[in-house]
Amino acid sequence: SAADIEIITAANLGLDVLAGQIGHPEYHFDDSAFAAGEAFIGQQRQAVVDAVLRGDRAAALAAFGRLTHARQDFYAHSNWVRRWAESQGGVEHCQPAATPLCLDPRTVPGLISGNNLLFVYILHRLPLLGPLFKRLYMPPQSHEAMNLDHPGRGPLFPLAMAAAAAHTRMELTQTVAALQTAG
Repeated sequence: SAADIEIITAANLGLDVLAGQIGHPEYHFDDSAFAAGEAFIGQQRQAVVDAVLRGDRAAALAAFGRLTHARQDFYAHSNWVRRWAESQGGVEHCQPAATPLCLDPRTVPGLISGNNLLFVYILHRLPLLGPLFKRLYMPPQSHEAMNLDHPGRGPLFPLAMAAAAAHTRMELTQTVAALQTAG
């Protein structure tokens, strides 16, 4: 329902508050915290099951929203999409629907995600000076340099978006299977 979607969306977006940005790389697959990110997703899937079993629909939906946030951020915050596009001869040879899913980032050699550097985050958000700092100082492996969080980040965004959407559908299937297993 529309109300269910609102709960999922609010929980998904809720991980992007400042408190969710500091000290929680697992929420966003930042700092190459791939094992921690996968563990967080597993915890949230279990939280969905536990909430359903105790009859708490809102808590189940919120846990699913947090789960999807982490899964989607993997594609926006890691070099997975960039590496795939390069392997295809460049983004001009790629179709969003063909972007492969990463089923276990812990097993992919050379996979990295942006470092969430607090001082860079703050510098880039200073009123009036932020845009200047972005042009002058952008560490290449920082979250600020690597993220594909919106269309303005360039031609890789549609590829990251397509993979995130496809993996979100897979997460729904896996969560339903976990619910069925739990009875």
